[in-house]
Amino acid sequence: MDELLTLLDYHAWATERTVQTLTPLSAEEFGRDLGSSHGGIGGTLAHLYGSELIWTARLRGEKPPGFPAPGELLPLSELLPRWLVHLQERRALVVQLPPEQLLHYDNLWGEPMVSRVDDSLRHIVNHASYHRGQVVGMLRQLGHSAVNTDLIGFYRQQNRS
Repeated sequence: MDELLTLLDYHAWATERTVQTLTPLSAEEFGRDLGSSHGGIGGTLAHLYGSELIWTARLRGEKPPGFPAPGELLPLSELLPRWLVHLQERRALVVQLPPEQLLHYDNLWGEPMVSRVDDSLRHIVNHASYHRGQVVGMLRQLGHSAVNTDLIGFYRQQNRS
């Protein structure tokens, strides 16, 4: 469980750094289609945030919500505190769940799925890392610099290495 909680702490740290980096973007830059898997930065961030809500609902045994539209995330300065509270609440939920517990849920296409809690948590972190990498590339396409969200950076900041 300690490893999983550390990964969730890393995930919250990387999410906060990423969203803070995006706050200076103009609405046009945020919404611009850059040809990524979810269009641009706005679409990718909506996918990331929506995925957070969906997986948390699954962990609670609830029916998940849909994905928000990118415009629903603006202004980012208001999204970030909401997102961080959500991550804290999910962490508190995870502490109560046995890592090997099975989650029974339907995927986004209505197909029944079964996943272990620990596998789901690792997926959440890995999935977000993948899309944060896409955001970095898109930020650079727009001429902006990106923040480092590497796991080793988190460990170093936590004085683990």
